[in-house]
Parts: sequence; C-alpha cells; structure tokens
Amino acid sequence: MKKIVILLIIVSMTIFASPRSKDVNTNLRKNNKISGQINKKNETSQETWNRIKPEIKIRLDKLSKETIAGNYKQSFDEMPDKILKYLANKFSISTAKAKELIVEMMSKMVKELKIVENSYDLENVRLGKTGIGRNYVIIPIKVTALYNGKKLTNTGEIMVFEDEGKWYIINYDKDQMILLKDVYPDLVKIKEK
Repeated sequence: MKKIVILLIIVSMTIFASPRSKDVNTNLRKNNKISGQINKKNETSQETWNRIKPEIKIRLDKLSKETIAGNYKQSFDEMPDKILKYLANKFSISTAKAKELIVEMMSKMVKELKIVENSYDLENVRLGKTGIGRNYVIIPIKVTALYNGKKLTNTGEIMVFEDEGKWYIINYDKDQMILLKDVYPDLVKIKEK
C-alpha cells in the first residue's frame, strides 16, 4: 500500500510539472508587457494574482481534463526550458532525449493508475515574492486515482511562478524543491506552511 501512495504522489508531482499552453502563455506575455511596467511600480502579489488568475484557471482546467482522460504527455509538452536543460546537462543527453525519457517513464508509471479527479483550490492560495522579486502563488491540489480497484487520494500543492515574463506551474513539494535548487534557488527558500 505504501508503494501505491508513493506512486500516487509521484504521479501528482509529475502531472503538474509545468503544463502550459502556447496560446495562454502568449496572452500572459502580452499582459506582461503591461505588467512589466506595473511591476516596476511595485505591483503587489495580490494584484499580480488577480491579473493572472483567469489565465491560470484556464490552464489548470485544461490540464485536469487531459489528465483524467489519460493524456499525461500534455504535462510535459512545454516543461520550462531551464529545468529541461538542467536535466539534460545533468545526464549528458540532449533536451529532446531528456523530454522523451521523462514522458516514457511517466507513461510506464501510470499504466495501472487511473486519475479520476484532479482539482485545485484557487481561493485558498498563498502569495508572495521571492528574495529576488519573483512572484509566486502556491495552490492546494487534490488528486484521486483508482489503483487495482481501490480509490486513493493525495493532497498537496502546486506553485505558479514567473520567470522571464512567462508563468509556469510546478508541483510544490520537497522532491521538486531538490530539483529546483540549482535552477531556481530563490523558489527553494520559500517557507512551507
């Protein structure tokens, strides 16, 4: 049973490994031309969240539908370049090969697991800025899956953060923070609840 819970945690971690739509990110980039000017005038974390929340909701809704439909590849189609490059360099492979291996590993892990619910709570978020001024939002999530006829539920958090005018969504847990310490060290310094 412990193995199943660990598998569910891994699945929920990888499902929220920064899915983003090109169209949505284009809209956010357009908004960021405006927000770049606003941020220079000290836009608060709450103001930033209020501005990006509708777009993030659209992305999370789409991801949830894809995940429940069994399309886990969607989660990895546009992993943040910095993370993908970091993984590729760490294992001395191309970024294309790194992405291919991640998708392959995920597909094998979830063969016997069926996600039946993938929800998030946009009303009970934690907002902030890192020490370098990077905006972030931590969102509670709940993933329910069927494994061998048993229903398993895992709760956790995802993080939405800004990097170079783009917004990314990642899982927010200790395992993910280990990966991020070399790529986004300021995110690792965020205090847990």
